[in-house]
Formats: sequence, structure tokens, C-alpha cells
Amino acid sequence: MFFYLFNNFIGGADDDYLSENYSNLDLNNEDSKMIFIQSILKPFFESKFSTNQKKELLLFLDDVSSEKIKIKEYDFENQLFPFETPNDIQDFCNSIKRVLYPD
Repeated sequence: MFFYLFNNFIGGADDDYLSENYSNLDLNNEDSKMIFIQSILKPFFESKFSTNQKKELLLFLDDVSSEKIKIKEYDFENQLFPFETPNDIQDFCNSIKRVLYPD
């Protein structure tokens, strides 16, 4: 479910339009990261994820937060996103969780 959240970006490194539009996205910059999550990922999440998929993603993000699961850098990079891998993938996941599942 985690990578489904990025469905529109998988393989985007080979897409001229996506590469041009997202090559400057800095997921290590807090403002840039939060704008991306809120304006791009959240609308996709809200419109494309079923209730069960939302629950499944939350469980996954909980496991990442507690370090039961670790997303490795190469797992992220293998998706060929049109943007650079964040330096701290766990922190990135925590940011996603805060935005998608506010208390």
C-alpha cells in the first residue's frame, strides 16, 4: 500500500514531464515535503484508497514508526521516482502519517 500512494510517480524518472516538474522537489526540506504530501499525496489517498486500504496503510506506517519495518533506500529508489529519495525515509513516513491520519 505504501508504494501505491506514489502510483502516479512510479517510473517517473523516465517520464520527461514528471522529471521536469518534480526534479527540484526536495523531500529533505520540511516545507517542500509537507506541501507535496498535502497537495499531491493526500488528494490521491482520499480519492483512490478504499477504507480497507487506508487501514492497511496506517498499520504499515505504524510499523515503520515503531521500526518493526524499515524501508530501505534501494526499495525507494527502485521505484524510479522523478525526485530524490529523502535522506530519512522513516521521518518521511512519519510526516505522511501525520498528514493522512491527523488525530
